[in-house]
Amino acid sequence: MNILNDKMNVRNEEPQILSLQQSQISVAAKMMATTFFPDPLSCYLMPNESDRLEILEKAWSKTINHDIHLGHVYYSGQEHSDTSASMNAQLLGIASWLPPNAKSPSLLQSLPLIFEIFLQSGFRSTSRVLNTLTKTEAYRLRDCPTPHWYLDGLAISPNAQGKGIGNLLLQPILQQADRQGEICYLFTSTPRAVKLYQRHGFVVREELRVLNDAPPLWMMMRSPNHSEFGLIK
Repeated sequence: MNILNDKMNVRNEEPQILSLQQSQISVAAKMMATTFFPDPLSCYLMPNESDRLEILEKAWSKTINHDIHLGHVYYSGQEHSDTSASMNAQLLGIASWLPPNAKSPSLLQSLPLIFEIFLQSGFRSTSRVLNTLTKTEAYRLRDCPTPHWYLDGLAISPNAQGKGIGNLLLQPILQQADRQGEICYLFTSTPRAVKLYQRHGFVVREELRVLNDAPPLWMMMRSPNHSEFGLIK
C-alpha cells in the first residue's frame, strides 16, 4: 500500500488526530521526506537530488524514533475498514514535538547520520548540516532558556495540503501549552509556513542565515494564551 500516492478525500470524513505508533515510523518518515524534498533548506543542505530523498528519510526516521518515546508525535489520518490493523489509517500529516525539559539528540548521538551524509554527499553538505544544527540550537536556547515545547517537524502530505490539516495537528500541544502556561518554539524555511504559525500566535524572533549563501530560516516563538484554551481564532 503506497500511502503517499493514494488519492485522499479529506472532506468526506473529519480527519482524526492520533498518537503515532512505533509500527508507523517508516511510513511517517517517508511522508516527511517527500514533503520536505523541495523545501529550500533541504535543497541547500543536499543539492544533489539523487541523494536527498534517502538522506531525508533516514534523518526523519531517527528524529521521529527519538521523539515518539517522549509521547508527542501526532498524525492526522482517516480510518479505512478495508485495510489491516497495522495500516488502517492514511497519514495526512505528522507533527513531532519535544516536550519541556526533553533534549534534542546531541552532535555525538547524530554522528552516525552525519557520517552517512558525508559518505553520500561529501564535505559541503556535511558542513552545511553541522552549521544548521549548531546555529538553530544556539538560537533556540538563547530565545528559550527555560523549559518549552519545541516543534521538531510538521509536514502535510502533498495530497492533503490546503485542507486545514496543519491547523488540526498543532492543536493538541498548543492547547496543552496554554493550559500549563508554556512557551512553544520552532523554526521554518518558507514564508507560507511563517504565515501558518503566525495565525496560531507564533512571532518571528529572528531571520537567520546559517551561512552567507543559505536560505533564510525564521526562528519563531509562541507565548501561552491565557485568555482561552480552545482554538486560536
